[in-house]
Amino acid sequence: MGRAMGIRFFQGQKIKYEHEFRQLREIVEILRKEYPKEPVYLLTGVLVANGQIDCVILTKNGPLILELKAFQGEITGMENGNWVAKTKDGAIPLPNLFLQAKIHRQDFIDRLIPTCREHFPQIGETNLRKTGSWLYFCKGSTYPEGQIDFRKVKWFRIVTGEDLIQKMRFMDTGYTLRIQDMDAIVEALRLEEYSFEDGAPLVPAARSRKRPLISRTTLIILVLIFGLFIVGIFIVFTVPGARVAAQNGLQGVTTLVGGWMHTVIQETVKANSTPDDSQQAIIYLNRLRIAEGALPIAYDSRAYSLALARAHDMADFQYLNYTNPETSSSALALKRWHGFRENETVLETLYGQWTGYTPGIERQAIDSWISDTGNRQRLFFAQSAGGMACVGGYCSYIGVRPAPVVVNATSNSTGNVSAA
Repeated sequence: MGRAMGIRFFQGQKIKYEHEFRQLREIVEILRKEYPKEPVYLLTGVLVANGQIDCVILTKNGPLILELKAFQGEITGMENGNWVAKTKDGAIPLPNLFLQAKIHRQDFIDRLIPTCREHFPQIGETNLRKTGSWLYFCKGSTYPEGQIDFRKVKWFRIVTGEDLIQKMRFMDTGYTLRIQDMDAIVEALRLEEYSFEDGAPLVPAARSRKRPLISRTTLIILVLIFGLFIVGIFIVFTVPGARVAAQNGLQGVTTLVGGWMHTVIQETVKANSTPDDSQQAIIYLNRLRIAEGALPIAYDSRAYSLALARAHDMADFQYLNYTNPETSSSALALKRWHGFRENETVLETLYGQWTGYTPGIERQAIDSWISDTGNRQRLFFAQSAGGMACVGGYCSYIGVRPAPVVVNATSNSTGNVSAA
């Protein structure tokens, strides 16, 4: 799969301290490497009933709370009592960090329960209570064993930049958080989207400035056409015999402008790839395949139909995965409904972007796939045909491997074997 989404940043309170920004920047760099193609929301400065949560990471595996602690050393502390950070500058007494993480976790869950009931009841409150609340210390910090039993307190961990991703991979929430679910959480918390680099607020996608119906170049062309039209009218009424010629010329110009306007309107309002878009994408892909020494493939209308259905499904349910997390629909399950036989192999590759459908997204998706090793192999595997389609910002490419040819062998009267 390819993804042009990246990480989106939301805040309740602005970052006030330099050490918090440094640790957040470290987390951002880690997440960008681990999730280059998956939607990730990073929430900062989230106010809850009993304080402020430093950081919440939203991924498809659910929310994860991180309390940022700018200490490096040996960390000691249990469920009860105070904690201590033994640094190179000496022991630094700390409050009960376990209790702080527990309180913030409970406040966060309580805040999300109404949103869960309204927007994603399929997750359930029981699964929502699996939300983790971890302490994030500076790299090089350690937490000796024999203190808190993490097997019994599964929601709590002590992590650094060195093992954050490793521990996140073992998060087991029992559900998948969709993009619309993440949006609902952000809206419920009333957070503002912002640019992490400069802290400037961003215009929400729903309020972003719409693209003009026509470009500046198009407007200039229209003005020129109108000017020529005025000149033509003047000639018709001042030059003898020009009326007939003008009528013929005007008819041609009208046909040309009408076709051009139809194309402009079609490109403006369409929200998905047409069969022609798909064919042009295959032509572009073949150029890349030939350049790499691979055989070109044919355009398959069945592959386009299946890819269009898959892209529609992802756009409708707001997910980017080979299987619909709600209906379990997939390219494999749908292929026979689009004309494929059971013994034909189809292989899917996915891409998505925040900005919805834009002209040329098909080629943009191919460029993204080519730059990724796994997706590149999917585009260059032994296939005879293919097709792709995009709906909204979701794209699906279907590669087709033909059914194997079955040769029936029969024996003739001389004992030789012949193929039927």
